[in-house]
Parts: sequence; structure tokens; C-alpha cells
Amino acid sequence: MNFEQIDALKKLLSSPKRIAIVPHKNPDGDAIGSTLALSHYLSKKGHKTNVLSPNDFPKFLKWMPGANGILNFERHNSEVKKYIEEADLIFTLDFNDFGRVGQMAESLENAKAQFIMVDHHQQPSDYAQITYSDVSMSSTCEMVYTLIDSLGDCDLIDQNIANCIYTGIMTDTGSFKFKATTSRDTPGCGRSYG
Repeated sequence: MNFEQIDALKKLLSSPKRIAIVPHKNPDGDAIGSTLALSHYLSKKGHKTNVLSPNDFPKFLKWMPGANGILNFERHNSEVKKYIEEADLIFTLDFNDFGRVGQMAESLENAKAQFIMVDHHQQPSDYAQITYSDVSMSSTCEMVYTLIDSLGDCDLIDQNIANCIYTGIMTDTGSFKFKATTSRDTPGCGRSYG
């Protein structure tokens, strides 16, 4: 993130907000890990958050801290639509175009909230007021970690956040085997979360 984006995001988050956090349809480990990690972090900052998934996600991810609170658009349609309508901010994670959220796209397109996109895929759309896009990152979870660090909040990373971030990085890097895997270190955040 550049300094202008960090400053704009700090201003948006300077008072308690109602925040929707949305992954792509058929969410994988990175989508669920990043949305849950961000939700835990923003909740610790005093915001009311909800992860709103376009549809269900794989059973092997149901163990993740906070997974039982995710609202599924297909199952909780009216509740998800209402939350989107009333949201102050909407974070979209691990996708960069509303075409990736299926039937939920119309609700997002009609939302009055400001959008923040966090994504590592190419050619992002321009719907967001703040776009954090970096194709060199291994995963959106790595980007959430970098975002928390950029906001100066590494001390808020607890075991739940760390587990969610680790899961997304591990799944999106093929257990640390893919080309985008690096040994990148972020100063100030190096500590154990066990």
C-alpha cells in the first residue's frame, strides 16, 4: 500500500463502522482466511463486522476461528442484502470484479457503502474507493498481513488472526511450493503466536 492509501484507510477506520467483508464465489482457503483474519482485526479495532459469502465454502475450512459466523448469500439472502444495504464500508477480498460473486453482484452494485478492494489478481476493476492490488503477493492473506502492518497494528495479531492468515498463505502457495512463495519479512511483526 502507498502512503496515500494508508492515510485514507486510517481516516475511514478512525471511528466505529458497520463493515461487510466479502470473498469470491466458491471461496477457497485464501478467500476464507483473508476475510476472517480481517474481520477479527477490524472487530478488535471496535468495528461491527460480518463476513458475507456468495455461497458455502468447503468443509475442511469450517474449523477456522469465526467460520461459524459467516453468512451465506444463498442461505441467508435477506439478511445478507440488509447488511450490505446498511454497511458503511465493504471490503472485497481475493477478487477484483463483481462478476466473481455470482448473484450477490447486484446487491454490491447497488450498495451505498464505500468499497476497499484487497486482491492479488491481475486487471482490477475500478469500483473501489481504495484499491490495494499487488500481483507479486502470494495470497490475499499475505496482503491482509501487510495491511495490518502498514496500519501499525501488528500488536493486534493474535492466534486467531495468525491461524487465518497462515491457512490462506499455505493453501494459495500449494504448501509453500508455488513461484510466488517468498521469504519476505515484515519488520515489526516478527513474533510467535502460539
